[in-house]
Amino acid sequence: MPPILWFFIAFIIAATALTIVTPIVANKKLARDISTLWASQRTLERFIRPNHTYSYQFDTYQHQHEEHQQLDDKTWSDLNLDSVFHNMNFNFTAIGEMRLYATLRNMFKVQDESLMTHFRTNQTFRTEISLHLAQIGKAIYPIFPDQIAPIKRNPFFMICTYLPLIFAVSAFFVPGIGITLTIIFAIFNMVLSGILKRSYEQDLNSMFYTSTVIKKAYELHSNPLTPNLDVNFKHFTTARRFSGLLGRVNSTDETSIFSMLFKLIFMLDYHLFHLIQHSFKKYEDEVMACYDYIAHLDNHYAVALWRETLDSYTLPEKTADDCIDFEDLTHPLITEAIPNSLTIDNHILLTGSNASGKSTFMKAVALNIVLSETIHTASASKFVYKPGLVYTSMVNQDDILSGDSYFMSEVKSIKRLFDIRSNNKIYVFIDEIFKGTNTTERIAASESVLNYLNQLQTYTVIAATHDIELSILLERNYINYHFNESISHNEISFDFKIKPGKADTRNAIELLRIMDFPDQIYNRAKKLANHDN
Repeated sequence: MPPILWFFIAFIIAATALTIVTPIVANKKLARDISTLWASQRTLERFIRPNHTYSYQFDTYQHQHEEHQQLDDKTWSDLNLDSVFHNMNFNFTAIGEMRLYATLRNMFKVQDESLMTHFRTNQTFRTEISLHLAQIGKAIYPIFPDQIAPIKRNPFFMICTYLPLIFAVSAFFVPGIGITLTIIFAIFNMVLSGILKRSYEQDLNSMFYTSTVIKKAYELHSNPLTPNLDVNFKHFTTARRFSGLLGRVNSTDETSIFSMLFKLIFMLDYHLFHLIQHSFKKYEDEVMACYDYIAHLDNHYAVALWRETLDSYTLPEKTADDCIDFEDLTHPLITEAIPNSLTIDNHILLTGSNASGKSTFMKAVALNIVLSETIHTASASKFVYKPGLVYTSMVNQDDILSGDSYFMSEVKSIKRLFDIRSNNKIYVFIDEIFKGTNTTERIAASESVLNYLNQLQTYTVIAATHDIELSILLERNYINYHFNESISHNEISFDFKIKPGKADTRNAIELLRIMDFPDQIYNRAKKLANHDN
């Protein structure tokens, strides 16, 4: 037998062996890594992939939901929900990340407490599910299957897959011709694979990823502790059988030249793409059910682990009463935060000094309503609330690109609060209302806006201001609460506790003294302030 034929046979054997042995070794290492994640409260990947598209699912499908049911961009930004998402993102999969983002925008729910209990208490279950999810991974952020348009296949290109193997076999009988044609078609297929891949690479990546998702959904739904999945997996036999191979040969972690050449020589990408795509389009609903199932499991693991990172949390309770009742409420992004307890059954006007805790308190309340609605978790020892939508106007700023001043940005932010078309309960949080304009007009505009919001039947408003005058003008409709500070031995300190009534202290001028401003500035400012009072 010619040496080159022996070489070809050896190449096939080596490539096959690598495709079998490599994942076995990788999976053992992956299992070891996963076994430590829960105790150490870490993610498997400690970096953000440059190709991430966290908002893709939300952006793509939000038009299918009522506009005002979703958390809007302004509220998302005001509440630092990007940071909340990243703190919570213990997902193993790209589709898990996308669904968790959409969940926090109020598109889905994570509320299967039985599943989260299994993750928290059953190490064997947790490790098994985690390993399956990690094998799907985040190397690809797929286009969702219902967006993949079928690509017509070329029969000749499909046949090309088999030609190198056919001519390699013929070399046993006609060595000269067989070897020559084997080499020619191996090179031809390698070139053709590269050319064709450019036209469908994104769809190819999604399809390979989806094949793995379907295989893992099939394996996971057979676990007696996982939820049921109504999918006929016989529709995806080819995809399930080849998903392991596709995942390996299409992985960004390829280290073997044998695997790469094997894929190119036999045009695996093109051939399997067209074998599989028909079943995906025909049974789109079942493909999407597998996506949702994997992301659902991934999100419950992520939320269960995120809860472990909190100082404390509770499962919120819903009530038909028009109120929020909480004890020991904290901001979930702040460790060792000072807790507050309160019953909110009316509009609230918050007053108090700078840095005393008004904004943090408002964000804590707003965030916990969002988290209670979406992931059935509140960072409190008790949280009872009437479900509703959250809108904020808090962190406003100049917009250089649009030319909006601070005040114009603030006006637009507050104006949208009047345009919410929903019969649901609406929670509105406004921080330092109209601070971008002069005192006289600020007080007049603020009083008018807050009184108008009081007339909207489904609204509960929590607003913060430095204008003590508003606490008198609005006292018929808004209950006054405040935060304050104490100054002792040239130091200012805050207890960050909410208290009934309007603020009775101010710290701005005293801060000038504490920060060693010239005495002339401090004395003059104090004199003018006393004169105005």
